[in-house]
Amino acid sequence: MEDNGYERYSDYNEPEEDNPRGGAFVLIVKILIAIVCVAVIGLIAFRMILRTHWSDGMKNIAFTERLTEYYKKTDGDIGAKTQKLRAEYDDPKLGNFFAGNLIVIPGIDEVQISLRFNVSALQDINAKYGEELSADDPDLLSFRLYDNYGREYTDLVYCESDSLLMYRFRKLVFDGVDLDRGEEYPEWIRLEIFVKGHTDKPYSKILIYENNEDYSTFTDYALSDKERP
Repeated sequence: MEDNGYERYSDYNEPEEDNPRGGAFVLIVKILIAIVCVAVIGLIAFRMILRTHWSDGMKNIAFTERLTEYYKKTDGDIGAKTQKLRAEYDDPKLGNFFAGNLIVIPGIDEVQISLRFNVSALQDINAKYGEELSADDPDLLSFRLYDNYGREYTDLVYCESDSLLMYRFRKLVFDGVDLDRGEEYPEWIRLEIFVKGHTDKPYSKILIYENNEDYSTFTDYALSDKERP
Protein backbone atom coordinates (compact mmCIF):
# COMPACT_ATOMS: atom_id res chain seq x y z
CA MET A 1 0.00 0.00 0.00
CA GLU A 2 1.49 3.32 -1.12
CA ASP A 3 1.96 6.15 1.35
CA ASN A 4 0.61 9.36 -0.21
CA GLY A 5 1.36 11.48 2.86
CA TYR A 6 4.34 13.10 1.26
CA GLU A 7 2.37 13.94 -1.83
CA ARG A 8 -0.43 15.44 0.24
CA TYR A 9 2.12 17.46 2.24
CA SER A 10 3.77 18.74 -0.87
CA ASP A 11 0.43 20.03 -2.12
CA TYR A 12 0.45 22.66 0.64
CA ASN A 13 3.74 24.10 -0.62
CA GLU A 14 2.37 24.84 -4.06
CA PRO A 15 1.66 28.55 -4.50
CA GLU A 16 -1.99 29.55 -4.70
CA GLU A 17 -3.20 31.02 -7.92
CA ASP A 18 -3.52 34.81 -7.95
CA ASN A 19 -7.04 36.13 -7.40
CA PRO A 20 -7.66 38.62 -10.23
CA ARG A 21 -10.79 39.95 -8.53
CA GLY A 22 -8.91 40.64 -5.30
CA GLY A 23 -6.13 42.46 -7.15
CA ALA A 24 -8.62 44.67 -8.97
CA PHE A 25 -10.32 45.54 -5.69
CA VAL A 26 -7.02 46.59 -4.10
CA LEU A 27 -6.22 48.72 -7.14
CA ILE A 28 -9.61 50.44 -6.97
CA VAL A 29 -9.12 51.18 -3.26
CA LYS A 30 -5.69 52.68 -3.94
CA ILE A 31 -7.11 54.86 -6.72
CA LEU A 32 -9.94 56.08 -4.48
CA ILE A 33 -7.49 56.90 -1.68
CA ALA A 34 -5.31 58.84 -4.13
CA ILE A 35 -8.34 60.78 -5.42
CA VAL A 36 -9.41 61.67 -1.87
CA CYS A 37 -5.88 62.82 -0.99
CA VAL A 38 -5.65 65.00 -4.10
CA ALA A 39 -9.12 66.44 -3.41
CA VAL A 40 -8.23 67.29 0.20
CA ILE A 41 -4.93 68.90 -0.82
CA GLY A 42 -6.72 70.85 -3.57
CA LEU A 43 -9.40 72.03 -1.16
CA ILE A 44 -6.82 73.21 1.36
CA ALA A 45 -4.86 75.03 -1.36
CA PHE A 46 -8.06 76.62 -2.69
CA ARG A 47 -9.05 77.87 0.77
CA MET A 48 -5.57 79.30 1.32
CA ILE A 49 -5.68 81.12 -2.01
CA LEU A 50 -9.21 82.36 -1.32
CA ARG A 51 -8.23 83.70 2.10
CA THR A 52 -5.53 85.88 0.55
CA HIS A 53 -7.58 86.98 -2.45
CA TRP A 54 -8.27 90.64 -3.14
CA SER A 55 -9.75 91.81 -6.42
CA ASP A 56 -8.08 94.71 -8.23
CA GLY A 57 -10.82 97.04 -7.07
CA MET A 58 -10.08 96.17 -3.45
CA LYS A 59 -6.28 96.19 -3.48
CA ASN A 60 -5.49 98.95 -6.01
CA ILE A 61 -5.51 102.63 -5.17
CA ALA A 62 -8.89 104.33 -5.58
CA PHE A 63 -8.76 107.65 -7.37
CA THR A 64 -11.20 109.90 -5.59
CA GLU A 65 -11.93 113.34 -6.97
CA ARG A 66 -9.42 114.90 -4.60
CA LEU A 67 -6.72 112.37 -5.38
CA THR A 68 -7.28 112.80 -9.11
CA GLU A 69 -6.69 116.54 -8.79
CA TYR A 70 -3.61 115.90 -6.68
CA TYR A 71 -2.30 113.41 -9.24
CA LYS A 72 -2.54 116.02 -12.00
CA LYS A 73 -1.03 118.70 -9.81
CA THR A 74 2.02 116.56 -8.94
CA ASP A 75 2.40 114.96 -12.38
CA GLY A 76 1.68 111.57 -10.87
CA ASP A 77 4.10 111.91 -7.96
CA ILE A 78 1.47 111.58 -5.23
CA GLY A 79 3.85 110.25 -2.58
CA ALA A 80 1.66 107.28 -1.65
CA LYS A 81 2.95 104.96 1.08
CA THR A 82 1.94 101.54 2.29
CA GLN A 83 2.54 99.53 5.43
CA LYS A 84 2.19 95.84 6.27
CA LEU A 85 -0.37 95.44 9.03
CA ARG A 86 0.95 93.57 12.03
CA ALA A 87 -2.52 92.67 13.37
CA GLU A 88 -4.79 92.13 10.39
CA TYR A 89 -7.70 90.47 12.21
CA ASP A 90 -10.12 92.10 14.62
CA ASP A 91 -9.91 89.01 16.83
CA PRO A 92 -7.23 86.29 16.50
CA LYS A 93 -9.73 83.58 17.55
CA LEU A 94 -12.94 84.61 15.80
CA GLY A 95 -11.34 86.50 12.91
CA ASN A 96 -14.64 87.95 11.71
CA PHE A 97 -13.02 90.94 9.99
CA PHE A 98 -9.71 91.17 8.16
CA ALA A 99 -8.01 94.34 6.90
CA GLY A 100 -5.27 94.86 4.34
CA ASN A 101 -3.90 96.95 1.49
CA LEU A 102 -3.27 100.09 3.51
CA ILE A 103 -2.42 103.09 1.33
CA VAL A 104 -1.79 106.55 2.74
CA ILE A 105 -1.31 109.79 0.83
CA PRO A 106 0.10 112.27 3.38
CA GLY A 107 0.00 115.18 0.92
CA ILE A 108 -3.80 115.23 1.02
CA ASP A 109 -4.37 113.50 4.39
CA GLU A 110 -6.02 110.47 2.79
CA VAL A 111 -6.14 106.89 4.08
CA GLN A 112 -7.28 103.89 2.03
CA ILE A 113 -7.91 100.45 3.51
CA SER A 114 -9.59 97.22 2.39
CA LEU A 115 -11.81 95.08 4.60
CA ARG A 116 -12.95 91.48 4.21
CA PHE A 117 -15.40 89.40 6.21
CA ASN A 118 -16.92 85.95 5.96
CA VAL A 119 -20.70 85.66 5.83
CA SER A 120 -20.38 83.38 8.85
CA ALA A 121 -19.55 86.52 10.84
CA LEU A 122 -23.28 87.27 10.74
CA GLN A 123 -23.85 84.39 13.15
CA ASP A 124 -21.86 86.20 15.83
CA ILE A 125 -23.31 89.60 14.92
CA ASN A 126 -26.91 88.39 14.98
CA ALA A 127 -26.31 86.48 18.21
CA LYS A 128 -24.93 89.59 19.88
CA TYR A 129 -27.69 91.96 18.77
CA GLY A 130 -30.56 89.48 18.59
CA GLU A 131 -31.37 90.34 14.98
CA GLU A 132 -31.43 88.71 11.54
CA LEU A 133 -29.14 90.96 9.53
CA SER A 134 -27.96 90.10 6.02
CA ALA A 135 -24.35 90.05 4.86
CA ASP A 136 -25.48 91.50 1.52
CA ASP A 137 -27.22 94.52 3.02
CA PRO A 138 -25.25 97.53 1.64
CA ASP A 139 -26.01 99.41 4.85
CA LEU A 140 -24.99 96.58 7.16
CA LEU A 141 -21.73 98.23 8.21
CA SER A 142 -20.48 101.76 8.81
CA PHE A 143 -16.96 102.90 9.62
CA ARG A 144 -14.75 105.52 11.19
CA LEU A 145 -11.07 105.95 12.03
CA TYR A 146 -9.82 106.68 15.53
CA ASP A 147 -6.27 107.65 16.61
CA ASN A 148 -4.27 107.57 19.82
CA TYR A 149 -5.25 111.18 20.64
CA GLY A 150 -8.94 110.31 20.57
CA ARG A 151 -9.54 112.07 17.27
CA GLU A 152 -12.32 110.59 15.15
CA TYR A 153 -12.26 110.65 11.36
CA THR A 154 -15.64 110.09 9.77
CA ASP A 155 -15.15 111.65 6.33
CA LEU A 156 -15.61 108.42 4.36
CA VAL A 157 -15.47 109.70 0.78
CA TYR A 158 -15.41 106.35 -1.00
CA CYS A 159 -16.84 102.91 -0.26
CA GLU A 160 -16.84 100.13 -2.85
CA SER A 161 -18.31 96.66 -2.26
CA ASP A 162 -17.37 93.32 -3.76
CA SER A 163 -18.01 89.63 -3.07
CA LEU A 164 -16.56 86.22 -3.83
CA LEU A 165 -18.23 83.02 -2.63
CA MET A 166 -18.53 83.31 1.17
CA TYR A 167 -16.49 86.53 1.44
CA ARG A 168 -17.67 90.14 1.34
CA PHE A 169 -15.32 93.06 0.73
CA ARG A 170 -15.22 96.82 1.28
CA LYS A 171 -12.76 99.37 -0.11
CA LEU A 172 -12.74 102.42 2.15
CA VAL A 173 -11.20 105.85 1.62
CA PHE A 174 -11.09 108.48 4.38
CA ASP A 175 -10.18 112.12 3.87
CA GLY A 176 -9.02 114.64 6.45
CA VAL A 177 -6.83 112.25 8.44
CA ASP A 178 -4.04 114.19 10.16
CA LEU A 179 -1.06 112.08 9.18
CA ASP A 180 1.51 114.84 9.73
CA ARG A 181 0.54 117.22 12.50
CA GLY A 182 3.73 118.28 14.18
CA GLU A 183 4.17 116.65 17.57
CA GLU A 184 0.61 115.32 17.55
CA TYR A 185 0.89 113.12 14.51
CA PRO A 186 -1.00 109.82 14.95
CA GLU A 187 1.10 107.12 16.57
CA TRP A 188 -1.59 104.63 15.63
CA ILE A 189 -4.93 104.62 13.85
CA ARG A 190 -7.57 101.97 14.11
CA LEU A 191 -10.56 101.18 11.92
CA GLU A 192 -13.78 100.94 13.91
CA ILE A 193 -16.61 98.86 12.47
CA PHE A 194 -20.22 99.55 13.40
CA VAL A 195 -23.27 97.40 12.70
CA LYS A 196 -26.50 98.77 11.30
CA GLY A 197 -28.75 100.08 14.06
CA HIS A 198 -25.95 99.93 16.66
CA THR A 199 -23.69 102.92 16.02
CA ASP A 200 -23.17 103.90 19.63
CA LYS A 201 -20.31 101.43 20.10
CA PRO A 202 -18.07 99.72 17.52
CA TYR A 203 -18.61 96.02 17.02
CA SER A 204 -14.99 95.46 15.96
CA LYS A 205 -11.69 97.33 15.82
CA ILE A 206 -8.59 96.71 13.71
CA LEU A 207 -5.26 98.49 14.03
CA ILE A 208 -4.48 99.65 10.49
CA TYR A 209 -1.71 102.25 10.88
CA GLU A 210 1.34 102.56 13.15
CA ASN A 211 3.95 105.28 13.36
CA ASN A 212 5.66 104.96 16.73
CA GLU A 213 8.81 103.70 18.39
CA ASP A 214 7.71 100.07 18.20
CA TYR A 215 6.75 100.08 14.53
CA SER A 216 6.98 102.73 11.84
CA THR A 217 7.93 100.87 8.66
CA PHE A 218 6.49 102.38 5.48
CA THR A 219 7.37 101.69 1.86
CA ASP A 220 6.64 103.67 -1.27
CA TYR A 221 3.51 102.58 -3.09
CA ALA A 222 4.28 102.22 -6.79
CA LEU A 223 1.34 102.76 -9.10
CA SER A 224 0.75 100.00 -11.63
CA ASP A 225 -0.26 100.65 -15.23
CA LYS A 226 -3.88 100.02 -14.24
CA GLU A 227 -3.78 102.66 -11.52
CA ARG A 228 -4.31 105.90 -13.30
CA PRO A 229 -7.13 108.44 -12.96
